[in-house]
Amino acid sequence: MRLIIDENIVIFLDKIYLHTIDLTNQNLIEKKLIKLINKIQNKYKIDLNGYYNVFIYKDNNYGLIIDMQKEELEYLDYFNNQIELNIEVIEDSFLYKIEDIFCLNKYILNKCIIYKNKDNIYLKAKDTLNNFELAIILENGEIIYGKEANNIRKKSQIIKV
Repeated sequence: MRLIIDENIVIFLDKIYLHTIDLTNQNLIEKKLIKLINKIQNKYKIDLNGYYNVFIYKDNNYGLIIDMQKEELEYLDYFNNQIELNIEVIEDSFLYKIEDIFCLNKYILNKCIIYKNKDNIYLKAKDTLNNFELAIILENGEIIYGKEANNIRKKSQIIKV
């Protein structure tokens, strides 16, 4: 698990979590998410309360990215430990922005669709990547997901290596 807290709270969960969370059952998702939030609050000593729009992005190669966006509602007053979640699960294919495409071997590149947008290179897995292949890609790039990834796919040109 990796956690980024800035304007939003973003939680990165590897593909092991795909098998432990039933993403078709809204009640189970909420219970698992509340457990995860409690764990984060205890470990990082942060207080989360209020209303959150939660977007769960699912990619079969990577796992899950949970993006929690706090909604500032003036008319609702939450106590210190009250949290309300509006959860949406999005089936997605993540892109991986790569700084140097030549650091990846041809075998890995053949398992990906390669997009070029301006001076940037992005990979999208077209075949299942094993943990080692995914680790090499992650070591040399960053994950792009959601609307940003969709916009990049629309505006990019597919290239061959």
